[in-house]
Amino acid sequence: MDKTGDFMVQSRGGSRLRKHSALLLSFFFLISIVSLAAQAADSDGDGVMDSADDCPWSAGTSSVDRDGCPDRDGDGTSDFNDEWAISNPNYQNEFTTSSSSDYYGVDYSPSGEFIVTGSEDDFVRIWNASTWTNLRSDNTGTNVNDVDWSPDGDYVAAARDDDSIEIFHSSNLSSLHGSISVDVGGGDQVNAVEFSPDSSTVAVAIGRSGNGGTNGEVTVIDVQTGTELFAVNPNGEDRFYDLAHSPDGQYIAMAGNGEIYIVNTTSRATTWSFTNPPAAVNALAWSPDGNYISMCGGWEGSSASFDMYQNVNGAWSRIWQKTVSTSCASTTFSADSSQVVAGMYWYQTDGATARVFESDSGLQVDSFSGPRPGGCSSSNNNQCGSIYGVTWSPDSTHIVTAHGRNDEGVYYWYADIDEDNDGYNTTDQGDGVVDAFPSDGTQWDDTDADGFGDNPAPANEPDACPNTPGASTEDRFGCPDSDGDGWSDEGDWDPANPDQWVDADEDGYGDNYLFDLDEYQYHVNQSGDAFPNDPTQWNDTDGDGYGDNYENASWDTYRPATWPGLLLSTANMPDAFPLDRTQYIDSDGDWVGDNQNSDRADACPNAWGDSQYDRLGCPDTDSDGYSDPTANWPSTPDCYGADAFPNDPTQWCDEDGDGFGSNQDGNNADECPNSAGSSTIDRIGCADRDGDGYSNAGDPFPDDATQWSDRDGDNRGDNASGNNPDAFPDDTSQWKDSDGDGYGDNPGGFNGDYFPTDSTQWSDEDGDGYGDNTDGTNGDVCPLEYGESQEPLSRGCPDSDLDGVTDPLDAFPDDPFQWDDSDGDGYGDNTKVPNGDDCVDVFGKSFEEGRQGCPDADLDGYADVDDAFPDDFEQWSDFDGDGWGDNYYWENSTVADEENIGLFITLREQRGDAFPEIATQWSDIDGDGWGDNLSSSNRVDNFPLRASQWNDFDGDGFGDNAVAGSYQPDACPKVPGTSTANDEFGCPDADADGVSDDADPCPWDPAISEGARSTANCAITSDPSLKSNDGDGGSLLGSGSGTLQLMGGAIIFLLALIVVAQVARAAGKRKAVAAKRENQLSQASVAEEEERRQAWIQHYLAEGNYAEARSLGWEGTEGLPEWKQYEMQQQAAQDAAIPTMMDLENL
Repeated sequence: MDKTGDFMVQSRGGSRLRKHSALLLSFFFLISIVSLAAQAADSDGDGVMDSADDCPWSAGTSSVDRDGCPDRDGDGTSDFNDEWAISNPNYQNEFTTSSSSDYYGVDYSPSGEFIVTGSEDDFVRIWNASTWTNLRSDNTGTNVNDVDWSPDGDYVAAARDDDSIEIFHSSNLSSLHGSISVDVGGGDQVNAVEFSPDSSTVAVAIGRSGNGGTNGEVTVIDVQTGTELFAVNPNGEDRFYDLAHSPDGQYIAMAGNGEIYIVNTTSRATTWSFTNPPAAVNALAWSPDGNYISMCGGWEGSSASFDMYQNVNGAWSRIWQKTVSTSCASTTFSADSSQVVAGMYWYQTDGATARVFESDSGLQVDSFSGPRPGGCSSSNNNQCGSIYGVTWSPDSTHIVTAHGRNDEGVYYWYADIDEDNDGYNTTDQGDGVVDAFPSDGTQWDDTDADGFGDNPAPANEPDACPNTPGASTEDRFGCPDSDGDGWSDEGDWDPANPDQWVDADEDGYGDNYLFDLDEYQYHVNQSGDAFPNDPTQWNDTDGDGYGDNYENASWDTYRPATWPGLLLSTANMPDAFPLDRTQYIDSDGDWVGDNQNSDRADACPNAWGDSQYDRLGCPDTDSDGYSDPTANWPSTPDCYGADAFPNDPTQWCDEDGDGFGSNQDGNNADECPNSAGSSTIDRIGCADRDGDGYSNAGDPFPDDATQWSDRDGDNRGDNASGNNPDAFPDDTSQWKDSDGDGYGDNPGGFNGDYFPTDSTQWSDEDGDGYGDNTDGTNGDVCPLEYGESQEPLSRGCPDSDLDGVTDPLDAFPDDPFQWDDSDGDGYGDNTKVPNGDDCVDVFGKSFEEGRQGCPDADLDGYADVDDAFPDDFEQWSDFDGDGWGDNYYWENSTVADEENIGLFITLREQRGDAFPEIATQWSDIDGDGWGDNLSSSNRVDNFPLRASQWNDFDGDGFGDNAVAGSYQPDACPKVPGTSTANDEFGCPDADADGVSDDADPCPWDPAISEGARSTANCAITSDPSLKSNDGDGGSLLGSGSGTLQLMGGAIIFLLALIVVAQVARAAGKRKAVAAKRENQLSQASVAEEEERRQAWIQHYLAEGNYAEARSLGWEGTEGLPEWKQYEMQQQAAQDAAIPTMMDLENL
């Protein structure tokens, strides 16, 4: 395994592989020659000849609308006409990552899961495009002018501001080659980078940084080697601002200073140049189908432009142009080529705005912008930002923009086509479906178009008549309502009368009682029923609650015919006085109502009068038994006359003539009945010199009409509006409040004011001269602690550690050597003392290696700059530099021994470096102290899965360690052999029967392997591979017997087969051991990495940090906004609905 986590496989048959590689190279070379010949008339290699290919520079399989164009879903219709870009996207800001540095470049990963950004603060960053969290970052040490993500997803490239580029692995932002210089001379700069479609090269646009300097060029770099393949500069151009590859990679479009060139990447020849583009081409993009090139123009004195070029029959021409108020800075196409977006600089109408157009027609379908204070036209235009970079998600539902100048940051936008999230789009997206209720998530269809949704309750305002338009709202929604009163015709008592809909008492008059009031307050123009629950009454002209209808026929003789009402024998609660709301009954028939509260009350209800004491049967308005006074019957002081108080039934006599009755039990009884007086408050009818309503005897201030009460007895009146008023009428210790703050001027009294002339202060608990009200004048910041500080932020506070900084302003109030903590990490900014912060302006928790308060991403105590593994809390040091941490941890696990069925072996699950001082070794899976890396020259373990073996001197696959208990020890460690019988391994075994030659009674005869050599009857007694040169007839093989010769030949042939089989077996065994070893190493590494990933996921979930857990692959929905959860649910439902292969076969 190398330090990137990939496994390295070393073959022992190197020469054989080299031979095979040579054959493969020859084969591929021949194939490439044939392929080039075959593609001569098919530029993009999609099998459609260029003459018939509607997208000759972009491979595709479409065949319905266009031939040879991209067709992502394989339905035969090209992506351009089967577009998935939303026709009315309504892009909304989903999230903004604000920054104090300009962001110059941004690009989506091919999967759409991530974006990469480049910025003014020297960083390349990779972000999660869904959670908007920063996953990885690299400080390049210089501004990053542009970034690009390779089409295969493996790499990102950065254009650096130091005349170089850098290529990174996208998985961890590790650099492939470090900084790659593309410096072409003085005064130049790198403006743009872009990978080729096959990800094998990176093209770099270089131009002058000012008006002078070396001419620029477009340089092409090999990704794998980091070396320059070639460089071009058509027409001696002095600068290049941007570039774009054709989809098939055969051409590069270059944005120059007033020119656009298309160059063949093979011949380096310029195949096309565009005439009359703007003075400066700031940016360009080549559509995925190869048929369009968009161009961002620079400022031309009064405006700028955004242009679209189309290729028709091999010729490029401009098909539309949009004039904009500011320079165009960035552009890109949607993945289906149907739409294009342009990001603008900061000036006026189009400032800080991204505009989206249809590629073919130029119709604008959307625009969105960052903050635009003053409409980008005020304060010398200095308040708006610029969109330096723009990228479109592969599914065309999201756009990310990189902003700089005054709205720095990364802005995420999403196409909000369903604002109520009910699954029905606000506008027609080509499927003919439109949400009839775009702001109501419970309704979407309205079959009868009456404004009420078809979905039943509990949906909002469900249409009870979904197929019949109607406006009813009261009894049910959406049904016909002829009179427009809100009640459906079916539920309306009078469907033709908009004023009535129900008649509860069924008297023919609707329950909704309506009328007008005339000048006498009579009810006129009455309609409806004033008594909805009484079928005998319906009108009430005088509004007294009694009906106009009457039941007594005798009333007709004296009842005026003009009075309202009908004679009805069953009438309830008839009104005898239908035009007098104060009367409704007359018991004695004198046409004076019995209601005594009326000005026409009958004093004698049975005899035309009601007086009882002074005279009987006469009018008595107040019904007190005394008749009303007249000219010939006045009231008298002796109380024998008429009622002195005709409107007061409790009084009738006034002996002293002061207007107060003498009846002590009556209203306003005169408390001095024999002495006239005007007092009315404390006593009634007594003397009151100052006329304030209080009698002289009850007034503490009888000669002051403005005062009459002194509750606390301090000789100051309680009336705040009177003379010399008492501000505290219930407090004998206080009477004045100069500043009106509610606290008395006497500081020694109750609620005394220590600041009598300051309405914002009154208390000084600590006695330091500063008021305790912190919001008042010179408020004491520390009201309970004496302090002499005059500073506004620490007024009245102490300085506990005497370091000259008061406690509220002192981040370390008890440490005289520290007072500031700029980054808030708990380490003071004073670096001149041992406990100072070594990274004053950056939050950090490091404390090891003498570096405090610096960033420590994994919280292991080691600052990231000192930590070889800043994201791993278990590791911080790598002594031997092999990429594995020096802290070595393992857990033993028992696995099946595949060489010995039924047995088990113990292997380690490792973390860290088992050999921290050996750069070529790091793993020891069997824990025997010998490294598993066979390519190392140091402590190599030839038996990585056997803890008791490591060396094999003779290379026969049996270990040299012969101590007791060791696995298959080699009995002949210096001589290779294949013996295995009788626990004697690795010794010569000529007949390959498993028994070593020394122990075999017949070493050349595989049929006999037991017994004593002296008694064994060996059929073969010598090496059968050696032929005898002796010519005498004593030799079996040399005799004249043909049969014996045949037998000897057969035996030799069988023996040779056995030997070959044994050798092959031994070789196969060694090969199998190596394969098993590599497989187990791979499984152990994968298991270890998965265990660590799951541990971190659980750690982040416990903290509630769902974004970080999600970046590690966790798929939970906690912490996501509801719209995002809904989007994920919809996507899951769509994925589940995709037919499987079996489904397709059964269709």
